[in-house]
Amino acid sequence: MVLPMPKRSSRPGREAQYRIGMSDLGMDSLWDPEASKYQCLCRMVHVARASLYIGYAQMFICFVFSLFFSYYYLMAISGHISAEHWINQYTARFISNLLFAIALQLAFIVVMIHGIRTERRSLLLPYLVFSSIAIFIGIAQLINDFFGIMRMSTMYDRELKQAYNHQFIVHVVGTMIHLWCLSVVWRCYGYFGDKKVARQIGEQLTATHVAFQYPDLSNGYVAMCQPPPYADTVLSAGAAAVIPDASVEAGGEDKQPLSASVQK
Repeated sequence: MVLPMPKRSSRPGREAQYRIGMSDLGMDSLWDPEASKYQCLCRMVHVARASLYIGYAQMFICFVFSLFFSYYYLMAISGHISAEHWINQYTARFISNLLFAIALQLAFIVVMIHGIRTERRSLLLPYLVFSSIAIFIGIAQLINDFFGIMRMSTMYDRELKQAYNHQFIVHVVGTMIHLWCLSVVWRCYGYFGDKKVARQIGEQLTATHVAFQYPDLSNGYVAMCQPPPYADTVLSAGAAAVIPDASVEAGGEDKQPLSASVQK
């Protein structure tokens, strides 16, 4: 008795879930570069383009501010400005440190712009570190301004109170804008990392597809005939073993031993 073989359950949905078509090996099919997490400003601008705009804007502001401050500083040193001018309220050491910080930030911004244009996210790290330090300093300045306002609340100098309030508001707005710029550049840093990983996966899949691609394949699959059922194969083999071959029996009747033929 031949027992029927159990039928294998077909799961077309599950197989299709893990199958990658030969024509879907591009990077866009594995990763969406226009996903919502890579958008900013109400999903209207990509983070890479926004980071580039931020770099250009900050570079222009730093360049103009350094020229403006350097001009008045040189005029104060040469004696062409009166002693009551606002530039004379700062010491030479403070002004030199400020100009050095602006020049350093300008260099980091130029490196960041080059990294965005060449898609090298490692060049974004100096700007991220410098901006993080600047934000911590801004938060410390906000705390100092807040306690200054609390101390001024007991005084009756109205102009001094307004000056502290305006300074606090300016520092809050500047820190928030700087924090938003840092978040956009950080998301751009993550975008370049995800893009690099997706490109590597796409290249590996393409190389694997090329290695296993043969000229006689049709759309990546071979049209092969199905083998016969297992039960039919067992039955046909058993029948061939039981039923003797007629040609063998007919030939056996005519054949006699060689000794018998010699005796005759």
